[in-house]
Amino acid sequence: MKKFSRAIALLLVASTLLSGCSMLTAQGRRQRTYERYVRKSSQGRVKQQKRFAAKGNTMPVMHLSAPMETTEGSGPESVSDGGEQ
Repeated sequence: MKKFSRAIALLLVASTLLSGCSMLTAQGRRQRTYERYVRKSSQGRVKQQKRFAAKGNTMPVMHLSAPMETTEGSGPESVSDGGEQ
């Protein structure tokens, strides 16, 4: 009978400790889902990079130039229906 009462007492203590567990709340579930999503997407990216490197391809290097300003025109033009000519 003592073993049975000890088991029940341990079960009650464990259940009170687990009721506040963050993994059982809605926020905890969202955090786990987000972590799983990040892990999956990063593994997919690594896999894609390995596949791309195995083919011997390299990403083309894009050289960015300074932004160019055009001084033609005085601003945005309005669009007409074509009947005003």
